[in-house]
Amino acid sequence: MKSRLFKLFYKIHIYAGFFVAIHLFVFITTGAVLLFKDEIEGGESHAEHHEAVTLPSLDAHFQKILARYPSDRPLAFNIEESDPDVAQIRMGLNGSKMFRESRRVYFNIHTGEEVAAPQKTSSLMDFILRLHRELLMGSNGKIYVGFVGLLYAFVLISGFFIYGNFAKKTQFGEVRQNTSRTFNSDLHRFLGMSIFAWGLMIALTGLLLGVSSTLIKVFQYSELQKLTAQYPEAPEAPYASLDLVLSEAQKALPGTSFDYLAFPNSQFSPPGHFLVLMHGNTVWTERLVELVVVDAVSGKLTEVRSLPWYLKAAMLSEPLHFGNYGGLFLKIVWLILSVISLFLPISGLYIWWDRRRKRSQVSSASPKSSLSIGRGDFFKRPYLMPTIIAMASVTAVVGSFLTTGIVNTLLALFLALPAYFVLHLFVRWLRKGSV
Repeated sequence: MKSRLFKLFYKIHIYAGFFVAIHLFVFITTGAVLLFKDEIEGGESHAEHHEAVTLPSLDAHFQKILARYPSDRPLAFNIEESDPDVAQIRMGLNGSKMFRESRRVYFNIHTGEEVAAPQKTSSLMDFILRLHRELLMGSNGKIYVGFVGLLYAFVLISGFFIYGNFAKKTQFGEVRQNTSRTFNSDLHRFLGMSIFAWGLMIALTGLLLGVSSTLIKVFQYSELQKLTAQYPEAPEAPYASLDLVLSEAQKALPGTSFDYLAFPNSQFSPPGHFLVLMHGNTVWTERLVELVVVDAVSGKLTEVRSLPWYLKAAMLSEPLHFGNYGGLFLKIVWLILSVISLFLPISGLYIWWDRRRKRSQVSSASPKSSLSIGRGDFFKRPYLMPTIIAMASVTAVVGSFLTTGIVNTLLALFLALPAYFVLHLFVRWLRKGSV
């Protein structure tokens, strides 16, 4: 890279990193708490396999609700996540197809008795989640957090290339102790290259989570246009029973559980067809949904549609971002990497501050020896060890996401490699003494 271009690239890296660093303190500390949310609240682990949920007969309850609100149009139906015994039906007022200002009717799925809306408690954990996810700024905050994730990805990628220009003077894992500036500069590069792959995944999944609501709206609009063009006719009621439609969706995708149903000819459904969303029951599939299209009159399956790749990526981003899918061991490793990544902006801010202050006279004291995590050709080649660590990190994250049991734990050990190198250097620093 030419000198002038490199200086510009380096300067952008510094100022983008400065902006990101301010936010990382909030994201890393809140993310570390959310990582152990299940242990703190006593909830079930996301790593567990869940059996497909079988719903009781609902059609009689549904007909009673329609009779109670005869002028309203049914728009959507779902089971409440906070209380699996309670279902919600959205009703368009006076036959409206629009979801805005619609009526929400809640009832017990076993008795059919209409109940009050489940209370959503505003706990400390909910506050921490909103702070982490949207910085308490609502939907606009999610987009802003996604933008920070994009900048963080740029900082990591640019740092990966900048590293090669400085690595000529040192080998990987070598931290010189001549001055505080060289110590922090070497440490910053070492930390950045050690957690590069893991940090990049956190940044990109954070970006996808930030724009996930926007992606869902784009999908709803584009997919609805295709479905409406494909099924333009709207047959008259009576429609097929709710139980028949749900049963048909279950048969189309065995081993899945019901997620959401849109009634025909509403704001988010085409004429003459029910749209049923079904999700899987494993760590890999529980956040992925498939769209089942069911004929409104006959109640028979019309087709099954998969989500586009960008929406699948957004849905899979949550477990990959929070690391809550591989058991306690993976969470501990995730926490260690989170703490390590917290020192990355700290060292970066120190380097920025040290370069801006007036240069002090160079110390005449004899230079201290360097810290090092290893010797040999593996550490002398600038990008060899960082590439090995990155490949091990990717293998650990993806492999532990797709497996369970002992295989899951063994694959998660690969993610302990960057943590081991950093902790090894830290122990050597403690033994030799600080700068």
